[in-house]
Amino acid sequence: EYGITQEEYNALLEEQNFCCAICNKHMSNFRYGLHIDHDHETGEVRGLLCHKCNTALGTLGDSISSIEHVLDYLKGNINA
Repeated sequence: EYGITQEEYNALLEEQNFCCAICNKHMSNFRYGLHIDHDHETGEVRGLLCHKCNTALGTLGDSISSIEHVLDYLKGNINA
C-alpha cells in the first residue's frame, strides 16, 4: 500500500522506534498497527502514525495553517 514494501514498512517502524511519529506512543499501545501516512498531493510517505494521530491530521486537511490555528486556540491566542 502507498507504494512501499513490507520491508520498507518494517524499516520505518524501526527508524521510529516502533512508535507513532506524532504522539510517540509505542505501537504495543494500539489494537492495530501503525498507519502509513502520506502526502495526499505527492503520494510521498511521511511516516507511520497511530489511528488517532492519522485521523486528526486528516481531519485538519494536512494543513499547516489549520494546525497553527489549533495551536493558537490551545494557547488562548484566539480573539473571540
